[in-house]
Amino acid sequence: MVFHRTTALLLAVLAGNSMAASFDCTKAENFAEKEICRDGYLSSLDTSLSRNYKAALLKAPDRQDALIQSQREWLVTRNQCTTQKCLDQAMVTRFKAIEDFTSAEIGRKLELEQQQQVVKSQAEDADRARRKHEAYVAEEQAYQQRRQAAQQQTVYSQSNTASASSTYQPPAYQTGQQPHRQIAETPEETLWQQIFSVLWKCTLIVAVVMSFWAVIRHRREEATIYNNYTDATITNMLPVTGWGIGLLCGWLGLPHQVYQVCVVTGILLAVSFAIYAAVKSNRGGLNILLAIVAKITFVCVFYVVMGFLILSFFGGARRKGESLTQAESRRRRESRNTRVQIVALSAGYSFFTAWLCRRAEFTSLSECLEFDPTLYSA
Repeated sequence: MVFHRTTALLLAVLAGNSMAASFDCTKAENFAEKEICRDGYLSSLDTSLSRNYKAALLKAPDRQDALIQSQREWLVTRNQCTTQKCLDQAMVTRFKAIEDFTSAEIGRKLELEQQQQVVKSQAEDADRARRKHEAYVAEEQAYQQRRQAAQQQTVYSQSNTASASSTYQPPAYQTGQQPHRQIAETPEETLWQQIFSVLWKCTLIVAVVMSFWAVIRHRREEATIYNNYTDATITNMLPVTGWGIGLLCGWLGLPHQVYQVCVVTGILLAVSFAIYAAVKSNRGGLNILLAIVAKITFVCVFYVVMGFLILSFFGGARRKGESLTQAESRRRRESRNTRVQIVALSAGYSFFTAWLCRRAEFTSLSECLEFDPTLYSA
């Protein structure tokens, strides 16, 4: 630091060596002023001091009074010198003092700007937090309004239904049979729903039992579920292929009926190939039936479970009393768990399907579709 100051002082003196003093030498009165006018070094140094002093006044407009006062006090001290050594030391000391003052003022301004920047950043953060809170409150109010509107609509619909019923239904005193007939309709619909529910559950149980039976006979080499990897791949990929082609047609802007036809075609082809492969790879009606049921059951269960997992990505509505941040965090957590489940289910089903293959190899499509009717002629 001392080296830098000394260098700056020498440069200032050399630069102003040809310059006169900062005051009118014709009016010099005391020893200091006369010596500055006589000595070129001191004259140049006085000029540099004057220039730095004026620059310091411009850089510190709010501290000009203190700087002016210190300059006056220094002039009194300088004018008391009676030797050149005293005068030289006084001027060098003042030069360093002005330089320190300027450096301190620059540092103070930088610190002030940093404080203002911090205050500005805090104000911006507070404003963002306020806007976020206002947006959350507005969204919460809109949600409550939609909920109230839906409840009012439900009440209004129920009141209209009750009003229509009271308007168009004859009263009980006009006929005693009408109320009994209407009461009997509801249990009849509920009964059919219960029958259908019981039927599909029983069908699922029977399919699962037959599938396990087919697996047991397959492991005993009495029946064949999948002949090889090609058989298993075609059976399992046909439904998803039809679905993928349907999505492509929908993306191309084709009618929705084309998507439905592609999906149904993929499912029908999968069922047809499963029946064909079961008939080709098994002998006896029982083994063929068990292989067909096992293939269809495994494929259906896999795709149904996979469909539920994929649909869970589109759910996750905000629960009662749950904030937006909590809801987003819960959705991300559920989405991550669902992806893990999809990967685990796909890997597990792939290993299970490979385990059910009679031959651990891929064959050509022509060999897989080849059918020898002489094997069943007997």
